[in-house]
Amino acid sequence: MKFRLVVLLALFSLLYSCNPLSSIRVETIKPAKIEFPGNFNKAVFINLATDLNKDQEIDTLLYRMITEEMSLGFMDATKFSAGIDTSAFFYLKGFPLKEKLYNSDTISWTYLENISDHNNADIFIVLDTLKLSMDSGQSVNYYTAPEEYYVFRELAINAYWSVFDLYTKKRLDKYHYGDTLLWDAFGYFKTEIENKMPSVEQSIREASYFSALDYANRIFPVWQIETRYFYHLGNDDFKQAGQFVRNYEWEKAIKTWEKYIDHIDKEIASRACFNLAFANEILGKLDLAIAWAKQSKAIKNKARTRNYISLLQSRKKELKELKTQVN
Repeated sequence: MKFRLVVLLALFSLLYSCNPLSSIRVETIKPAKIEFPGNFNKAVFINLATDLNKDQEIDTLLYRMITEEMSLGFMDATKFSAGIDTSAFFYLKGFPLKEKLYNSDTISWTYLENISDHNNADIFIVLDTLKLSMDSGQSVNYYTAPEEYYVFRELAINAYWSVFDLYTKKRLDKYHYGDTLLWDAFGYFKTEIENKMPSVEQSIREASYFSALDYANRIFPVWQIETRYFYHLGNDDFKQAGQFVRNYEWEKAIKTWEKYIDHIDKEIASRACFNLAFANEILGKLDLAIAWAKQSKAIKNKARTRNYISLLQSRKKELKELKTQVN
């Protein structure tokens, strides 16, 4: 699986400096931390946390607000995920009951099948339980002139998630997510700091949104931007090869570096092999990239090269996992 090159102004920020290394930004796919299937039809979000106050009543307005924000968090996450279309994700409306999915210690797959009959869903992201706790306060610093006011709000969120695969009848994940968000403001007038602070509703919306967004990054394979380095200094040919990289002329760059893999100057030879590892990684040839990196290390045992070998080996493992997650 090849990289997607990201065109950024900083692509060659080090190209003409004294640093022998230049950088390039690439997009890689980070596999999901669960066995997320790449051949699913649709994914549905079900919020079972209908009674936040534990008073045996459905908290209608709060439930809808949290559900909508979490759904938006998942939707935004799919835009940055690999192999997941936003049209393949939706949330279950209404007020689903937890006892319909969980019967004692067993899972009612029939309940999920009934939902699937109406929308062809086979992946179910379930919020089992949600706990919110809020703390707030204010203080006045009388030692300043004029007096300085301070106000804060702290919102702790604990979400208990599950992911079910209807096709295999498996629970793919069971995860506790916890986070605490803080908002605060300073000012010389009470009205000033009140205007700076979000409302309680806005705070709950923000906490709900990011809890879903963060969890989506755990269960979906996502694109991430990383930095790779190569040697653009060594001699005139290395400088020319750097220009080839800038123009995405990888074959020309490779042919240039191959001329120096057995050079009498071990530093030049080591750099050439390192660059060949870099180029082959970009072209998606990880086994060849690892081989060239190991040859570079055999010539000159550098910490950067050892770290790069570890990175390449990790990427190889990730790509193996991605084969089942991305179609």
